[in-house]
Amino acid sequence: MKRKTETKAENKNAAKWATEKEVIKTSFPIYLTLFCIKCFPQFIINGLIAIIGFFFFLFSKRSRRECLRFQNQFASFVSDKKDFKEKIPNVYKQIVSFAITLVEKIECWVKKEPVVKVEFAEDDDVYKLIEQLNAGKGAFVFVSHLGNSEVLRNLANKNKIFLQREVPVSVLMDLDSTNNFTNTIEKINPGFTQNIIDVNDISPATIEKLEETIEKGGMVVSAGDRISKKADSRYFNFDFLGKEAPWSYGVFLLAMLLRAPVYFLFGTRKKDVSFNRKYDVHVVKSSVNTDCSRKERETNMKMLCLEFVRELEKCCLEHPFQWYNFYDFWTV
Repeated sequence: MKRKTETKAENKNAAKWATEKEVIKTSFPIYLTLFCIKCFPQFIINGLIAIIGFFFFLFSKRSRRECLRFQNQFASFVSDKKDFKEKIPNVYKQIVSFAITLVEKIECWVKKEPVVKVEFAEDDDVYKLIEQLNAGKGAFVFVSHLGNSEVLRNLANKNKIFLQREVPVSVLMDLDSTNNFTNTIEKINPGFTQNIIDVNDISPATIEKLEETIEKGGMVVSAGDRISKKADSRYFNFDFLGKEAPWSYGVFLLAMLLRAPVYFLFGTRKKDVSFNRKYDVHVVKSSVNTDCSRKERETNMKMLCLEFVRELEKCCLEHPFQWYNFYDFWTV
């Protein structure tokens, strides 16, 4: 009986976290950033980013609180590792890092040519993904709120470097919690939301559309580190940085239903606070078989989710200041 009560409380907490609005609540910072990108040279934009980060640090109480919560948890997890002790906590550094990434994201959205430079390790699974997409075979790609997932655009566009064709992309996003932000970007870049699918409104028609993307050799992209508003129904619990956290059930179920090969992609700036736009991109192909029987599905889903959590944790250890999930991530 006690465990039932605890589970209800956990679900309520997770659902509350899922319905939190994004950090950017007004259009003004986005319009200001766009104006600066269009009108000023890069060195002036860099100076403005530092100013924006400073004001964001001063006036966003929730961001300061959640950065500190994350950094304290991180510090506890790596307390026995000397290499990490001097890096945490530093809330201001994390917020400025977020301001830089926000500008780079907007540049990716409004500029036709890739604006960030990416590097891959020789043994990275990105080459398997590129080969698969060039062969006209689709994939499900999990990204996260660590670093900048928009570096995926460097692959998705026909750029004569990686891909030999234009690859269709469907992006799963929580449009309710990012409503103001996505509406603003849509005004800036008409058609931005054309391939975006609301995770809160998944239907058979939606799944059919995603299947079509896969069949055309495209990518279905979704963050794996945010739960939906309907989290009170079901989600996974796995340790992250030493403490249990909730993970989306629905998005991992969707990956299984589409039966496509799954990849995890993480794009992190080489230096946490830097304006050189150089990124390391880490891609891992999941070992989990998504084309399985219904009987095996639940077990394979858990394995898939756990694989993602461990890869996210590994990348987070290398770049903790590029963690931009400004919520109480550990709600249980």
